[in-house]
Amino acid sequence: MKLSVLIILCVLFINPNKSMAQTPWQEHGKLEISANQHYIQHEDGSPFLWIGDTGWGMFQQLTREEVDLYLDSRQELGFTVIQAVAHWSPHGGGMDRSPDNAANAYGHRPFTGEEKSPNTSEPLLVEGGDLNSPNDYWDHADYVVEAVKKRNMYLALLPCWASQLVTGTGEYTAEEAKLYGTFLGKRYGNEPNIIWVLGGDTKAQFDAYDKNQKYSKYDYRPIYRAMAEGIVQGVTGETPAWNEVHPAWDEVFFTYHPNGDSPYGSSQWFHEDVWQDANGVEVWKEVNDVYRTMLNDYQLKNPVKPSLFLEGSYEYGSYRHDCGWVTPVRVRRQFYQTFFAGGAGHTYGAAPIWSMRGNEGDYNCGYTWQQALDFPGAAQVSLTGKQFLSDHNWYEWIPNGNVISDLGENESLKTAVTTESNNMALVYFSNNSSCRVKNILNKTANAYWFYPQTGEKQKISTFSVNESRDMVPPSKWEDAVLVLQTQE
Repeated sequence: MKLSVLIILCVLFINPNKSMAQTPWQEHGKLEISANQHYIQHEDGSPFLWIGDTGWGMFQQLTREEVDLYLDSRQELGFTVIQAVAHWSPHGGGMDRSPDNAANAYGHRPFTGEEKSPNTSEPLLVEGGDLNSPNDYWDHADYVVEAVKKRNMYLALLPCWASQLVTGTGEYTAEEAKLYGTFLGKRYGNEPNIIWVLGGDTKAQFDAYDKNQKYSKYDYRPIYRAMAEGIVQGVTGETPAWNEVHPAWDEVFFTYHPNGDSPYGSSQWFHEDVWQDANGVEVWKEVNDVYRTMLNDYQLKNPVKPSLFLEGSYEYGSYRHDCGWVTPVRVRRQFYQTFFAGGAGHTYGAAPIWSMRGNEGDYNCGYTWQQALDFPGAAQVSLTGKQFLSDHNWYEWIPNGNVISDLGENESLKTAVTTESNNMALVYFSNNSSCRVKNILNKTANAYWFYPQTGEKQKISTFSVNESRDMVPPSKWEDAVLVLQTQE
């Protein structure tokens, strides 16, 4: 026994890294676009499954201890991405919106200038602090970045919340955006787990009547393109233009977070831009539009790009209904419809968590963000759903309506995929209603039901080649996936 312990200690002394699990970026390399351009993979070719959580206010709202509490919960549940905003515009939680240069939990503001008027080209830096003893805003930001990294998760980092700070109050010009982007790129350019997300709940360009029937016209694309140029310069030291093919763009990964108004996605503004690697979609309260909007991005050509579902309807949100209208099954529908439409990733959210402030008003329905960490929909997505996708080669899925008829619509919608290797067909039933399913796999297929709420499986009789059958999920299941898999 003593000899074996001595041998183990010697091995660890010679190679101490053997005692530590490798991070995804160490084990598999940086993120890039797959060969078919529909999903994200690592440098070694292994698929990257984006299962995100929405922690928009984390940088600005939380103390170090609260950051750890939140991230420990999300790591335990298996989330792979955390979405948060460096320059947040605090709102939500039943409280009034804070000033644009609002202080963080330690009383530190992000920029020079006044509380209501930040100088966004000049981050406020004070010598002498560090991430464990912050004496400025960016010391604490360093703590957040490091806290996400050490838990082996990716940080989808929004430089600013643009709906307020670009579209709303105009705090960023293109020049200021580029300088700020360069600052962030230099500060975090060596962090291997950062995914850059521009925008923040806003359109980049608009020329029409808005939802209040007021005519509005603007074009802020130059601001976001300048910010992307600044980030890539800060990370790489190179200065490519936003529309210039250049190796430096391969060193950073970019997407854009739009708002939830039709037609929903960043593809309408930046699909052909060199800097944007993946399109971003938000539907917010339009829970019945997830499949349509994601499928629209999937079908775009010249170029083909992955599409990420970056924000939907938050669990236990009201959305002009009663508190709790967004039940776990509505959360699951958004999740599965994302991937059945060929999506490359999905971000979950809980209504009391995203703002991380207060618990008043109808939106949070009386819950604090700490209480919301245990909402059931999170685990149904990040544990049960994530495992199902991994077990069934989600990255091979191709939307295929030939599998089903009687599709239904809205909360009765059925969607289907087949795999590139043509060995599986899967149908997602959004509720407990029937449709006709056909085995188009050219081989006899084993079949079973999967319950997204619990992970339960029920075997059913095999489907012969070209057999069609009226199918309805097991009794009392709120939704279901039907899996047909060819016999070897």
